[in-house]
Amino acid sequence: MHHLSATNADTDWARTIDNLLTLAKEASQSFDFDRAIEYLCNLERIWDSKGLPDFSMELRVELHREKGKAFTKLGKLDEAINEYQRILKFCQDSNQLEAKSETFTQIGQLLSKQGDHERALGYHQRAIGAYRRLRDNTGMCKALRNLGVSYIELGEFEEAEDTYQQAIEIAEQLGDRLLYADLVNNLGAILNMKGNWEEALDKYQVSLEIYAAENEIRKSGYAKNNVAITFNEQGMHDEAFTYFRSAYDIANQINDASLALIVDINLADLYLKKRMLSEAKSHCEKAEQHLTGSNLTNGHLIEVKMIAGKIATHEKDHNTAVSHFNEAFDLCREIGARFLEAEVLLERGTLLRILGKHFDALNDLEASYHLYSSLKAEGKREQTEKVIKSIETLYLEVFDSMGKEVDHKDKYTKGHSDRVASLALLLARELGLRSHVLKTIVAGALLHDIGKIEVDDSILKKAGRLTDEEFVQIKKHPEMGVELLRGKEFPWEIKPLVLHHHEKYDGSGYPLGLKGEDIPLGARIVCVADVFDALTSDRVYRKAFDTEKALDIMKQESGSSFDPMILKCFIEMIDGGKANLVINSRTRENEMYSIWSKCSNIDGQPLDESGRIPVTH
Repeated sequence: MHHLSATNADTDWARTIDNLLTLAKEASQSFDFDRAIEYLCNLERIWDSKGLPDFSMELRVELHREKGKAFTKLGKLDEAINEYQRILKFCQDSNQLEAKSETFTQIGQLLSKQGDHERALGYHQRAIGAYRRLRDNTGMCKALRNLGVSYIELGEFEEAEDTYQQAIEIAEQLGDRLLYADLVNNLGAILNMKGNWEEALDKYQVSLEIYAAENEIRKSGYAKNNVAITFNEQGMHDEAFTYFRSAYDIANQINDASLALIVDINLADLYLKKRMLSEAKSHCEKAEQHLTGSNLTNGHLIEVKMIAGKIATHEKDHNTAVSHFNEAFDLCREIGARFLEAEVLLERGTLLRILGKHFDALNDLEASYHLYSSLKAEGKREQTEKVIKSIETLYLEVFDSMGKEVDHKDKYTKGHSDRVASLALLLARELGLRSHVLKTIVAGALLHDIGKIEVDDSILKKAGRLTDEEFVQIKKHPEMGVELLRGKEFPWEIKPLVLHHHEKYDGSGYPLGLKGEDIPLGARIVCVADVFDALTSDRVYRKAFDTEKALDIMKQESGSSFDPMILKCFIEMIDGGKANLVINSRTRENEMYSIWSKCSNIDGQPLDESGRIPVTH
């Protein structure tokens, strides 16, 4: 029986309170959490109404802990946090370090569920400190596990993996199989995020075997959910569905609202991938009802909004889709969910591109690109590379569309942007430039004439000599191009190439009259490719020159219009036949993607410190 600060006359009340507490625990064990809370609230009401002496510290902690656990199971996290905060308040002037350490852990876990990961980190670190003072390795191991979860949510995967490795070592020393299984299960989640999905499945299997041996139904439900996520991401939808359904059955069996919520979200995503929109929508709505009913603003709500946006996109309800993505983005900013923010921006950018809102799409894609790049540095390696490549593909689709807008204005320049990009790429590779610089040059070449969209058609298509006034208008197209791109950021430094591709090596070019190496290297390369393609293509005012004549014309301007070293390399490349398939060619619809695929250092040669491929003599 618990000890109360009561007289002998209070013995019956003490017995009643003990009985209510016992009934509450039994109700929780039977997963009847509403009834458990009812018993615990009655306990408090009886005590207050009778004006009985205050609870002992032990009973006070136990009461609020039981209420916190029950509220948590029902998904009422604010109420649960309030109960645990009351424990800390009661322990403030006492030496109840053990109660404090456990309470720090509980509050940290609940804050993580609400998406407040920065505050959660603080509570987990306080718990680790308390357990260390208590010399409680089991508690410290659990606190490390929870700290790792917060690191995962913040996208700090390297820190999470290091934390789990520390905890696993402690669990092995303790011989605590169940705790070891929890940690291995979480480590599997990190491995899956890093792209090591087969190794992740092995970790999950170890955990599931231990959970089965220990009859841990709830934990096995979460592990099965993890297995299903891994299968789903690998396109193994049937296997994923089997594990999701098993986890869902467990959630319903034990009345675990948190597990049911997670599986609803994941089933919605699975059905969406299978284009089963009504089923996806049903699970998405269930998840949203739970979250809004519990007044939860966390990563799960972001996922729900994002899935709802993707469903609306498939249904061609684009306004609704944008609205959902906007809500998801605002939530990401509110709770600091960086990885989810990158996903939302990618989805919204993809949709905006479909809607033809190219510059808005580029804004989202640029932000997404940099977020994923940042996460990659923190451990999101292989999977992030795939996402970055998909973002590059979306940029290319936008560049392709914008380039075609320029070409569409003048049939004689059809394919010009692609050919200039292809020639510039070949030249840049001959110069031994690194992969990222190659991409910059190709992207700049694709958009070098974007400003011509703003030039009057009558000037662009004029068959005779341009007047001085008309030539002034033509000369504005580099600045017009940069103006069109103003405020739009790219993964590559494109704008200097657009602005300066008509500068001349002797300083007589436009728009700024830059001279020599003050002209960006990429712009000097694009200039050579641009002039050569113009000379070897039919124009409205003349027929194309043959290759030899074009090169003779360009040689006469070596050191004046062109960088001599770059032009020399270009001439050697042309004479060597390396551009035969490009010169005056009719480009295909997907030409740009073929060009882009050649931007990487496909020869696998090592780069020197300057980023160039070493040249052997």
